[in-house]
Amino acid sequence: MKNLPHKKYQLIILLLLVSLSVSFAQSNIVEMRSKYNSLGKFWVATFEGGVTLPFSDFQTPSIGYTGKAGIEYYFPSRIFLIPGLRLHASYGELNGESNTGRLSGDGSLRRVIKNFNTPFVLLEPSIVAAFGKNKVIPYLALGLDYLLAFIPLEKNGYSLYTNSKRSPFLTFSGEFGIRYFIHNDFSYNFSLKYIKGSVDELDGFVSRKKDAFVMITSGISVHLFRKERIRWKND
Repeated sequence: MKNLPHKKYQLIILLLLVSLSVSFAQSNIVEMRSKYNSLGKFWVATFEGGVTLPFSDFQTPSIGYTGKAGIEYYFPSRIFLIPGLRLHASYGELNGESNTGRLSGDGSLRRVIKNFNTPFVLLEPSIVAAFGKNKVIPYLALGLDYLLAFIPLEKNGYSLYTNSKRSPFLTFSGEFGIRYFIHNDFSYNFSLKYIKGSVDELDGFVSRKKDAFVMITSGISVHLFRKERIRWKND
């Protein structure tokens, strides 16, 4: 996990590939006006990349990088709202700075630092409410997320804790996003997600303020079992 910053370039390449896929698919758009709902009885595999921004004890948040993948299912629906379930997994980093420094860490590793870097692995089960039945579908999601692993580090890569791998914990999240159908087989996604921590160890500095962070991602979804899902207007 200490080599995570070197994966920035891989994430940039991923986003470029997504953009190329979008451009290619735009030439093959089929009008997605379904009889009932564009997402009814709908399985997708989703792949996204983006950035993180922490809200921590360090005054100046810095942009980090994240990538995620997952599976989603939307239940059959004949109304404007489409309920769904999903399971995503993310791998990313959090960064922050302090002009005055913060006394971070524990034991013999406790020291004043001005920068922190925290790689993390996040498992994200959530419920989804999508709205609409054409090509542009906004959605809201609520999750009970599980931070599987995180390692608070200085910018030079040294751990801030004697036991570098901290205990996993549950946390809550809320997300707003938009799915845009670019083809019967693909859709493009943009999302803004807020994760509220239940501990205050993400930056290595412990206070009464619980750490939190935002994930801004975009990417592409592959529509699975499409022939079972599509209900055209003339059905």
